[in-house]
Amino acid sequence: MNLEKETIDSETHDVSSSQEKLETRLLIFILYSSFAIALLILFLPHQNVNGSPVPTFLFAAHPSLFHALVFAVMLSFAAASSGLLIGINSRRQYATVQRYYLVISVVSLASALSILACASFLEIFKLVCSGVKLRQLNEDEVDSVLVFRFRKIGSVYELVN
Repeated sequence: MNLEKETIDSETHDVSSSQEKLETRLLIFILYSSFAIALLILFLPHQNVNGSPVPTFLFAAHPSLFHALVFAVMLSFAAASSGLLIGINSRRQYATVQRYYLVISVVSLASALSILACASFLEIFKLVCSGVKLRQLNEDEVDSVLVFRFRKIGSVYELVN
């Protein structure tokens, strides 16, 4: 009986230690990725919109999206670093708190990436719409060139027959 209990304890310890390693690696990944996003934001060219610097690349038309991105990146960095700091000395005692920090950091990083995707989608949509408007402006000229070429092809076809 005692031997069975020891094997069960060792198996649960192995599972929990592998889960702890996975959580720690995930927290480290989130910490590095949020730090990289923050550095990327820092080195982008900025312009002042309503008194606050906003990157000109994706967020010039949507400064509120930029502020939400900065908040999400800061929250993800803070939660990941707090989760790692709690896990250094007293992993077993504060395991639940560390898991909450893990969840907060994952959700914050996911929201930061979704905000970045939304801003890039809006920028791409704006570029596509401006291309459509340019095509509509040149529609008469393009149509006249196409009609002229088709008439020329038709006249050559009539001469051959």
